[in-house]
Amino acid sequence: MRRTWYWTADVSDGKHHDGESAGTVKANSEAEARKAVAEAVREAGVRKDNRRPWTASNIKLT
Repeated sequence: MRRTWYWTADVSDGKHHDGESAGTVKANSEAEARKAVAEAVREAGVRKDNRRPWTASNIKLT
């Protein structure tokens, strides 16, 4: 059963700590939600035309 997960994560481009991000994802499990968060953060970096890919760490789900 899909559920909505609220998340916060630290965001980094590998060289600098770029701050924190938050949002929601819909997923069937916690593992699937973590993958969705990582993908959402990566896509946000692409949209902002960042030269280095963004990664999410310290992902907290509720």
